[in-house]
Amino acid sequence: MIPVRKTITSALLLTALGAVTGCIDQTPPNNTWELAVKGAFDAALNTDGSAAVIASINHGGSFWQLPQKERIYNWNHKAGEYSLFSQVAVAGNGRYGATAEQDRLTLWDATSGKPANFWALPDDVRSLAISDDGSYLIAGMDNSTAVLISTSQGQGVRNFSVDDQVTAVAISGDNRLAIAGTRTGSVYIWSLPDGEIKGQWSHENQVRSVALSPGAAYAFSGAQGGSGVLVDLNSGKIAMNMDINRGVEVASSTYTAARFAPQQNELLTGTSTGKIKLWDLSTQQQTAGWEGSKRDKWKPSGVSIMDVAFTRDGSYRAMGSNGLAYEFSK
Repeated sequence: MIPVRKTITSALLLTALGAVTGCIDQTPPNNTWELAVKGAFDAALNTDGSAAVIASINHGGSFWQLPQKERIYNWNHKAGEYSLFSQVAVAGNGRYGATAEQDRLTLWDATSGKPANFWALPDDVRSLAISDDGSYLIAGMDNSTAVLISTSQGQGVRNFSVDDQVTAVAISGDNRLAIAGTRTGSVYIWSLPDGEIKGQWSHENQVRSVALSPGAAYAFSGAQGGSGVLVDLNSGKIAMNMDINRGVEVASSTYTAARFAPQQNELLTGTSTGKIKLWDLSTQQQTAGWEGSKRDKWKPSGVSIMDVAFTRDGSYRAMGSNGLAYEFSK
């Protein structure tokens, strides 16, 4: 585990292994499904990509099944009105979904489609995640705090304090660890059983994405401007420098989504420029890459990847800010 208060600076990041990129990032999707007509404020996939929660720009929240492209529920705070959700999440097993509108947080039962609980938090929610088994919900807020909520108890069980607005959060698949990134670039890891801080490092810019492997062996964090790092939590060392704004990548690209494979041998990432990348953790190389399609190839609008997932049949799925869901294969 990373020693407490250990900081990884950008200078150290540059000494680690560089990322491999290239033409493999240009492969188009095998399938594309429209889940939001005008795009989405946020979107989340469950572990195997079979369920999605969407915060549509025009039509509020909704819960979908893939690849059927079937809208199962519409989720909004008031009947007859579309809520402007800024953050959404879905449990890894697809059992629960969550939506946040400013400081109002709702947990939804994906079996019945009804709200399971509701909280008015101390400040606006800027990041949101549910554990794989649905037992925990973590919300990162404007007030430099992340609150951990027990879904069975229906209340907050821990508050984690950081140095600024919490812009990204995640929980490990075994419910041992939580990770959070902030607007100032700091990354924190805590033990869920006792709330103790287990690791800390930093980027030079705002953290946009974080992930923990299912067995809590690895952590990933990506920051605005293309900085990315894979950390071995057992040794406390950088396993791979994943800066993407080198070589052929455009200068504005940022990691906006990340997920580890259930076997902890691969990492799938998405970027602000619509690229999806597959990484082999043993060889520390990118092994495949794809690109999310635009709604209209003749228009300058692009797509940012909001979430990614490994499917049970060996393919890969991603959700784009343009309201499209994608499926890819090698």
